[in-house]
Amino acid sequence: MENIINRRELAKGVYFSSITDERYKKNYISVCFYQQLSEETATENAIVPYILANRNAVYPTYKQLKNKLSTLYSSKIGTSSGRKYDLNFNGLTAYFLDDVYALSGEQITEEITDILIDCIFNPLLENGTFPQKVLELERPLLIDDIESVINDKRSYAINQAVKLLCENEPFGVDAQGNADKARALTVEDALRAYKRMLHNTHCEIMCVGCNDFEKVAEKFAAAFSKVERTDISDYSLAISPIKEQVKEYTERLSVNQSKMVLGIKSHSEDTAALVMLQKIYGGTTTSKLFMNVREKMSLCYYCAASYNDIKGLLLVDCGVENENIEKARAEILHQLDEIKNGNITDEELEHARMAVQNSYNSIGDSAHGVAVWYIDHIIKEDIETPAQALERYLAVSKERIIEAAKSMVLDTVYVLTSLEDNGKEQD
Repeated sequence: MENIINRRELAKGVYFSSITDERYKKNYISVCFYQQLSEETATENAIVPYILANRNAVYPTYKQLKNKLSTLYSSKIGTSSGRKYDLNFNGLTAYFLDDVYALSGEQITEEITDILIDCIFNPLLENGTFPQKVLELERPLLIDDIESVINDKRSYAINQAVKLLCENEPFGVDAQGNADKARALTVEDALRAYKRMLHNTHCEIMCVGCNDFEKVAEKFAAAFSKVERTDISDYSLAISPIKEQVKEYTERLSVNQSKMVLGIKSHSEDTAALVMLQKIYGGTTTSKLFMNVREKMSLCYYCAASYNDIKGLLLVDCGVENENIEKARAEILHQLDEIKNGNITDEELEHARMAVQNSYNSIGDSAHGVAVWYIDHIIKEDIETPAQALERYLAVSKERIIEAAKSMVLDTVYVLTSLEDNGKEQD
């Protein structure tokens, strides 16, 4: 799959990118503002998309806006927020049918763009600030999202492990902030975050669909021309430093099945080899972790590895019985040693290549998938097509994977286990 990205600067720190692909009948627009992730601002930043997405000065109630969107072939305006490497992103998205498929010649693209611009630039205000009733409607949703993380113990364990892995780094901060801080949010806090977002942070607008998006670019250029964009905050991405000693932490909750996350770091610059390493190690159902730790030895209910190239992190997470925690840990590390020692079969390498090929060939299945791909690479300042990336990965040799494995160092071990003592002391 080849994509040609059309990228240009609309205003100071505002970049517009578009990809036209006639395969898509619906278009996707993402407008996101990026800044360095910080505990001080994460919570107030997180509330802003909730407030903006459901109303504006033209459609001042949730019902009015949704009714309008329903007349536009059930178009959708949604929120976009979270953590991307060391950055905090917050913004809005739109998903809508292209004009050529409208039954009566409706100008859907123009109308949706106007609505999206009104949500961002012309929000509902009272006495110069956000209405208190709007904050009271949206704040519980943010709190629920923050607190619901613990309901999925696997995701919760990974999140907790990342905090330990990257403590004192932006990547170790919860992008949605803190529930107690969310409860204390005021309209003044929200307005301050909104103004900072609009006036002082980097903005990426990404459009993907069968449209050429020229009118969209014109409308956003006009909207931003009315906004004073000064002192655009700088941001940076950094690889995570390796700790001098392995950090271990055990957290106890009322759980039936323990979760363990091993954080492994590498400062190797051969990221293509590290991607292939992740597949062989724990990225497929034919990987070493799945076939040995889970299947042959039955030490885990699941055992998988994920890789973050910018931070240099390989995360191995597993669900394990309390009595098998130490055995599972030892075998997980042993399987990495197997790769370091050159024990990679031709079949394992071929399966890894097939997995990467399937993954990258599927990126173009949706406009959203394409948008996510290019936004990620824009942030990394390394724009390439999925086909170009795939070519790099498939060219990785077994020898390069072995060398990449040798760069891997255990950094952090996080265990979420039951309230009963299992012989490990909580740090």
